[in-house]
Amino acid sequence: MPIHARTRRASVLLAGTALVLLLTACSPGTEPAGEGAEDAAQPAAEAEVRRSDRSYYVEMADGVRVAMSLYYPGGVEPETPRPTILVQTRYGREGMIRSFERFVEAGYVLASVDTRGSTSSFGPRRVDIGPAEIEDMDVLIGHIAAQPWSDGNVFAQGTSYMADTADIATSRPAPALKGAIIREVDFDVFLQLFFPGGVANEWFLQNWGGATKTADEGRSPRPGEDYDCLARAEDCAPLWPILAPVDGDDDYALLREALAGRERWAPDDYAQMEFHDDAGLNGYVFFQSAPAAHLDGIRREATPAQVWGSWVDGGTAEAALARWRSAPDVPMEIWLTGNDHSNRVLADPFLPDIEAPRPAPDDQFAVMDGFYNRIMERGYDDRIIHYYVMGAGEYRETADWPPEGVADTDFFLAAGNTLSTARPGVAGVDVYEVDFTAQTGDRTRWSTQFGTAPAYPDRREEDGKLIAFDTAAFEADMEVAGTPVIELHVATATDDPVFHVYLEDVAPDGRVTYLTEGQFRAIHRAPADPQTLPYDMGPAPHSYRREDALPVVPGEQMAVEFALFPVAARIEAGHRLRVAIAGTDASYFRRYSNGEDEVFEIARGGEAASRISVPMRPWSDE
Repeated sequence: MPIHARTRRASVLLAGTALVLLLTACSPGTEPAGEGAEDAAQPAAEAEVRRSDRSYYVEMADGVRVAMSLYYPGGVEPETPRPTILVQTRYGREGMIRSFERFVEAGYVLASVDTRGSTSSFGPRRVDIGPAEIEDMDVLIGHIAAQPWSDGNVFAQGTSYMADTADIATSRPAPALKGAIIREVDFDVFLQLFFPGGVANEWFLQNWGGATKTADEGRSPRPGEDYDCLARAEDCAPLWPILAPVDGDDDYALLREALAGRERWAPDDYAQMEFHDDAGLNGYVFFQSAPAAHLDGIRREATPAQVWGSWVDGGTAEAALARWRSAPDVPMEIWLTGNDHSNRVLADPFLPDIEAPRPAPDDQFAVMDGFYNRIMERGYDDRIIHYYVMGAGEYRETADWPPEGVADTDFFLAAGNTLSTARPGVAGVDVYEVDFTAQTGDRTRWSTQFGTAPAYPDRREEDGKLIAFDTAAFEADMEVAGTPVIELHVATATDDPVFHVYLEDVAPDGRVTYLTEGQFRAIHRAPADPQTLPYDMGPAPHSYRREDALPVVPGEQMAVEFALFPVAARIEAGHRLRVAIAGTDASYFRRYSNGEDEVFEIARGGEAASRISVPMRPWSDE
């Protein structure tokens, strides 16, 4: 029997609510975005978050007990078997109902789990999404399917960390798992979040890692609070729903026993990592915790998946497209938005005055509920991409990526800080002394991963710190849709340079609008044979492995080619494209160049012709 939406009120579909609740106040100088943010600086009251209908520990294969909370339609165990949505979280299982109430009202059972070693579950946590946690998925799915209220249909769902767990669940030999909705996933957590282009996203690693460590150890991650559940039983209640006892644990004895056995990794375990195959001090490699590391299982099981990403949310759009490219035989529906990490705020830089997300919350629910219903009614075997076009404010559909008719257009760096479609015949060099104060601000594709929605301002002033090159004004509207690739022929003053490259729109009035960006550490510049890579990394791939690193010789010209994050945007007639090059982003990323002054000597024209390749086609209203 299909499950239809029956709701008494509008519901905000923010699967990252618990992340906001846990982490909002940890970033000074930023404002929270998303449902629940207003509660982040104070304990959540019982009236603000629905308590689970049943909560208990489930024993895993190795004896570790994992906390599960169940939410039933109508608040009572169903007499008629129902499908179940499994959410595996590390932010506190009782907070997840905020994001899934509408699904429960529509007839699904929600099974929300604290993954092993996190918050209220037992076990060590030497790594996030480690081997044991992944094996737990088999037990959890089987346990749910065996319950008397289950109709045997289990779906995995979540945003961010919960998306990663849902994605990896599709790789498991678990017949009861019929599908997954994977929102804002990190298909390769190294390259799409913590080390994009091999450049350390230190801001996120330290803030996110530190806040989650504090919560996993039983203390409040909210500044100004000194609650410590392990030290004092009376401090446990105010930490709900981050920490939540199971039914019957009224004195918090079991919860505190779980906390007492905690071994938790620290951000510094990964701080010195440099390469894709490096292990942290905890002995684990980032990539092993990524869905891409389980690609063989994803392809083998071919579990239908609906995958969401955003052009302005970390590397989530590239993550969705990497999964699409790497698993061509897996049924998949992709949604690439212009929203923030929560899918509650529109973050299209061309439309700064519009905050309502696209699709709207009701439409997002209809898309997700419809996906599940189709699987249960007749199965799902399609492959389709729905993508938002920034600046146009609309969605388009395609069965191919890039879409049909899109072609790479080369723009060569030319004299006078221009970009030319013709290779300059006369060689030249532009010299840029890196300004290490250059930044993207505190409301960006990176801040949204921590609860603050992107809001890119006019970048013309910030571009004054960079070296920039502009095309001529376009004579007709154009659509950019795909992955831009930059190729620089450059000499540097130090032996460890990093490049931050921005693709931007320049309006006739001079306003500069952010489109996308890419980071790259030059030691990773060796081209990679795609056949040697663990998944399809797209255009201009690199292995980022230690054995493939190339030294940089100061003053010696080298070729550095790398992809920017993908994007779709309309460039209106009369507007220009701009490439702006920096040597740092002081807002988020580690400073390299050995802490020394850096100078880029960028070649243009002749045989060493620096260029950017932009996937484009003429704009069509159809």
